[in-house]
Amino acid sequence: MFKDIFGESTQTIVLDFLANHLDYDYSISEIAKNSHFSRPTVYKTIDILLKKGLIIQTREHGKSLLYKLNNENNLVNMILELDSETNKKVGDIETIELIKRYSPDLVKSNKKLSKHKKDVSYLRIR
Repeated sequence: MFKDIFGESTQTIVLDFLANHLDYDYSISEIAKNSHFSRPTVYKTIDILLKKGLIIQTREHGKSLLYKLNNENNLVNMILELDSETNKKVGDIETIELIKRYSPDLVKSNKKLSKHKKDVSYLRIR
């Protein structure tokens, strides 16, 4: 969602990756691998995002520091909310389109089933 709004910069791609995995924290190496950037690039990007308060350092794992999206940041929460609402609206629109597309077939199928119900009524378990 971040890159859809703010473009395809390293910052937005890293934010997008972290936003898609809100419940997890990641090392620089994992972020680099999943966002397809070099580790030096991700180090610079992480520093910028930390200063902006968009991500937080969560813990140390061995020698690695782990990071995740800062869900206490108002901007982060507004963007995540927008993403959620947009996904709901898109889902609603797609559902309506599917219903429009397939409802004639469903009505036909239902009529056929109703006709056959009479033929198989003796199969009911009582």
